Amino acid sequence: MGTGRTRPPAHLKTSSQPKSARNLDKFLFEAGQQCHKRLWLDYHEPAAEPVGPMREAMSAVGAQLRSLARSAFPKGVTIAANDIASAAAETKEKIAAGATALFDAAFVADGVEVRCDVLVLHRDGHCDLFEIKSGTKVKHRYVNDLAMQAHVLSQCGLKMRAAYLLHINPKYVHKEGADYPAMSLLRSSDITAKVMKQLDPTKRRLQQYRAAIADEAVLGLPMGTFCASPFPCPHLARCSKEAPALPLRELPELTRELELELHKEGVEDLAGLDPAREGLTFRQRRTLACVKQGDPIVEAFVRDELRQCKKPLHFLALVSITESLPRFEGQRPWRHLPYAWACTTVHDGGRVETSSFVHTDRTDPRPGFVDSLAKHLEIGGSIVCWDDEGLEELDSLLEDLVPMKAQVRAITSMPHLDLMQLLDSGVFHPQLRSHADLRASANTLVGDASGAQIEPWGEDAFFGALQRAQALRVRATTRDKIGAELVATLQWSCERIRQLFARYAEEAPPEQKPKAPAVRKAAKPLPRPLPGES
Repeated sequence: MGTGRTRPPAHLKTSSQPKSARNLDKFLFEAGQQCHKRLWLDYHEPAAEPVGPMREAMSAVGAQLRSLARSAFPKGVTIAANDIASAAAETKEKIAAGATALFDAAFVADGVEVRCDVLVLHRDGHCDLFEIKSGTKVKHRYVNDLAMQAHVLSQCGLKMRAAYLLHINPKYVHKEGADYPAMSLLRSSDITAKVMKQLDPTKRRLQQYRAAIADEAVLGLPMGTFCASPFPCPHLARCSKEAPALPLRELPELTRELELELHKEGVEDLAGLDPAREGLTFRQRRTLACVKQGDPIVEAFVRDELRQCKKPLHFLALVSITESLPRFEGQRPWRHLPYAWACTTVHDGGRVETSSFVHTDRTDPRPGFVDSLAKHLEIGGSIVCWDDEGLEELDSLLEDLVPMKAQVRAITSMPHLDLMQLLDSGVFHPQLRSHADLRASANTLVGDASGAQIEPWGEDAFFGALQRAQALRVRATTRDKIGAELVATLQWSCERIRQLFARYAEEAPPEQKPKAPAVRKAAKPLPRPLPGES
């Protein structure tokens, strides 16, 4: 949250009192930790957040994990009421009746309402709190959530004895077709000491949040890196309309410490930041110089790096979807599951070859993906991609897809260049702060605006397309059409990567038109090895 305060814009002024008083809850508490301005807006003028396919899937995973975790508490009783007042009354009745474990127990005190995933009650008035999360690590916001629950419970006469986080075990290995075993899939982390340490800070935060909710001056707080961390704020578009044309938060490699320091000095935009300021990184200095002079800056090492790539050049794009719960044999949680790839290959003589693979049914996509890509790349050369995260994640298949280790190594051992990272380091344009979006870079750097017409785009869109293709009773023609659209998007990416490569390697793109793309059908699943085979 920014530290300086300014008067809010006139059109943003509104009554500091909500239409009806509300309790603070976990969502408002999280909003306050991100930004006091977001807290005020979430309380007074909440924005409707679009729910994408991946968010819906994660909600379903959360419900599945809660059901699985609660199976370890056979005497647990669920509080069925939805509204907080009725749920709190029902919770009080169950405790008075001698319940030893409650699910979704509700409590209201000190103007705060909470619901506990699992609450274990002891005869001496103490209790144990269990929070269920789909992540694999203990995160600070989880600790704060449990600290708020413990605070409210203490106000209601219950003292927390212990606090646990039930989260996914990243080392769990799935057996395809089997149920998830709760004791193997979930891990219990005792975070009692961390929660106890946050009790007093939580009380102070609650006081600060109440003050922020009643103070519309927080609408004048500046934007910052926190606007997109840990998640994009639902009011980001609204706040951006009032931000400077060159907001400070767009400075590459901006740390929270530097951001706070600049806010204290009254620096709110890039135009007011001196490129010669001590402590700035090379990329930050070049970005500021580019903005101030209004002309692009291209470092000489960009061309040198590109010219070192050995042909054939494989301009590669792929689709991998992050799956929190594994489904296939040997798969672990939170793996990137690869579904499709496309490649434009430029050979030594200038010949251009295009090829692709897509898997749209409900079976394991990994064998077909790995086999087809390994065969395409067996001629050697260099891979050029845009953001190599998906390519790097293929390393996990060495653990998960043991029968195909050789093919996986053939892919991951090839030299590759992340063009996005290279351009971020050495190509600066007054209209771009980063090259995270290939469409924006293609439009700005080579004048290709065709990306606006390409659908789908992004992991959420890809995930939604695959969900439609894998739906029950979907027609084969519909599935093929969705697969073709996915491949078309990837092929567009391959061509834009090739254009940008040629532009900064100072090479003209080949005149020869590429052949019609050959889409490889998904290979049948490999047979299971016989006993004794490795």
